[in-house]
Amino acid sequence: MEGVNTYNEIMRVGELFRAIDDITPPKLEKGKRYVFIGCGSSYNAGLIISEIMRKNGYSADAITAGEVLVKEMFDEIIKNYDLAILISRTGYTTETVKVAELLKGRIQTLGVTCDRKTPLANVCDLAYELDFAHEDSVIMTGSFSAIVRLFLNGIKRIDIDVEEVLKKFDEMTSNDIVHKKSHFIFLGYRERYHMAKESALKVQELSLDHSEFHETLEYRHGPIALLSPNSHVVIFSEFKNPSPLEENLAKEIMDRGASAQIIVPFTNDPALEVQVLNLYGQLLGYKRAIYKGLNPDKPHGLTKFVSLKDV
Repeated sequence: MEGVNTYNEIMRVGELFRAIDDITPPKLEKGKRYVFIGCGSSYNAGLIISEIMRKNGYSADAITAGEVLVKEMFDEIIKNYDLAILISRTGYTTETVKVAELLKGRIQTLGVTCDRKTPLANVCDLAYELDFAHEDSVIMTGSFSAIVRLFLNGIKRIDIDVEEVLKKFDEMTSNDIVHKKSHFIFLGYRERYHMAKESALKVQELSLDHSEFHETLEYRHGPIALLSPNSHVVIFSEFKNPSPLEENLAKEIMDRGASAQIIVPFTNDPALEVQVLNLYGQLLGYKRAIYKGLNPDKPHGLTKFVSLKDV
């Protein structure tokens, strides 16, 4: 069956969390400065983790490996940070491995991969090799949650009923949405804005649909011009009772003929819930791909990792 790997790798997040919880998380210190470096979803994971670290009093940033290479930011990184954390699911992403090589011996580096004995792990000073989160499919799905939880456990470990979340998101990504919508917009602030970015990426990768991400109320300031009856908007709210401004935006969207959903927190630690909010976009992208007759395991034009010769 086409897409079985992707589906299974989305649905096994609860199992991955149990494995992550048996690992000692990175020791985060408020007197140190951290920078996350990666590409694609690995970069988005860094954005989310660093945002939550800052909320909790830590010094952290995230930069794409590509920007580091293009701008030759090595001296800047060495000057401004104490630890560079390089994330690559496969451990083979060319830009990320190259950055690690160029930083070697100049700043302490920590590599995070979902396979063993990879070029990234080999070049970094320290490494988390989460081989139990290895994925056969091209698109990064469950491993994203595993990596985010690994670092968030270093701040605070929270209990999440992953199966209940998956059930809820399965119901929310209904046939009515999957069969009738082809334009998807994700909205949020701070870590939820970064989650909107990751969610839009998953829909693009899996189903090749047009997707966008914006800060919530910024959606009215231009992007809403593309709204149509084919559009579906998801608002990642940080409030158990959505802000009236979020509700008003959702109503306006529906009044214009599109559909809208507000995803509200389900624990007492809303910021830390980002480790599972990505499951919504993954399920939506997977279902849309199957509906369109695409193979989610092998998305058109994509490979499991980006390998470049001249970097």
